[in-house]
Amino acid sequence: MTSLKTTLTWSLVLSLVLLLTFQFLIVSYAISRLTENQLEERLQRECETLLSITNFNSSNQIHLDTQHLGAIYLRPFSGHYFSIHTEKQQLISRSLWDAELNVELLKAGEDKKLKLYGPEKQPLLVVLRGFKKQNQTITIAVAENIEPLNANINRFQITYAFISFIGLLLLLLVQRLMILNALKPLQQVQKNIVKLAQGESSQLDAEGPAEIMPLIEELNRLLTGLDRKYHRSRESLGNLAHALKTRLTLLNQIAERQEIISDKAAQSSIYELTAAMNSIVERELKRARLLGDLRPGRQVDLKVVVTELINTLRQIYSQKGVNITWEILSEATFFGDKEDLIELLGNLLDNACKWSIKRVSLTITGEHGIIFIIEDDGIGAPVPDLESLTKRGFRSDESQPGSGLGLAIVNDIVESHNGSLSFGRSPALGGLRVEVKLS
Repeated sequence: MTSLKTTLTWSLVLSLVLLLTFQFLIVSYAISRLTENQLEERLQRECETLLSITNFNSSNQIHLDTQHLGAIYLRPFSGHYFSIHTEKQQLISRSLWDAELNVELLKAGEDKKLKLYGPEKQPLLVVLRGFKKQNQTITIAVAENIEPLNANINRFQITYAFISFIGLLLLLLVQRLMILNALKPLQQVQKNIVKLAQGESSQLDAEGPAEIMPLIEELNRLLTGLDRKYHRSRESLGNLAHALKTRLTLLNQIAERQEIISDKAAQSSIYELTAAMNSIVERELKRARLLGDLRPGRQVDLKVVVTELINTLRQIYSQKGVNITWEILSEATFFGDKEDLIELLGNLLDNACKWSIKRVSLTITGEHGIIFIIEDDGIGAPVPDLESLTKRGFRSDESQPGSGLGLAIVNDIVESHNGSLSFGRSPALGGLRVEVKLS
């Protein structure tokens, strides 16, 4: 998923590159046209100067006053050339040496601009103008090598491109600083969401830009609604449990009536049904609590919870003398409902103590998420039964008391936390190894 910062950065980069490229093309074209127009105007003035020093003798031959002619036209291949044409005669500058300018004759008052290659393949800009002098029509062509002009334009373009590139980098740096500053409120929102997920906060209290404040307000409204729904659900479940248990108590009282006591089979059936119904109520209430708790979980003090559980189990199995050892690595943290944790570890440790010979081990670890590993030194479960252990009511060994619901409830808790539950043989103790991973 592309981040907002990356999207804004690349959008601005593309916009700046297109803008600077367009600006570069416009400026380059404008500079080229400006210099070429200035050169054209100067060549036109040169045409007029040449016209002023051009005369016709009595034989209508062109005569040029060389004393007023610039020395640049006398040096061969100087890059400055002229050519004067009549219908019968052509006069070229000394700088052309033995080359010619292939130009056409123009009528008086006409002018034209050409680009062609001259001596030594020099690129030339040629300006032609038609005049009428002493009743003679003449065409004067003045040319200049534009290679130095093109070289200057190229140097300008390179310099301008370099300056534009430096400017682009500076703009991107400023833009990045502006984006980072603008996204600071979003970073605060992100931190508050983390606190919300860890149960350190119940609302998003960050102030953000006007564009995201409606989103923050809607999230807070949703969180408030979920919290109210959760409390109503818990209250309703409590009321339901109280009502059902009251009716079950009444049934048991009915079973104590004299007419029922005389029928031992009927009384036994009532007791069995009420016990089963009570077990179902307890189980379904636990499941409903797990599925209905939509609030962000708070961090649970693992050391306190584990200590209380193990002290209780040591008392329960004091006659068996089970040695329960435990270890919590420093990076292990649990965010969620404390009752879920007690239910999960209580069932797993109780099963381990029940099936162990003398030793039970609990290890809690995990840097990203949390992992619970429970091992015992009992006989373990047969490999074919491992996949069936979480099925409701399944019991691998009928010799021990129990309803077969403990691991099914553990599995419900693990699924509600998007975790995984696996069974295997403990390499250290030899009995069953249970591993729970919660995200």
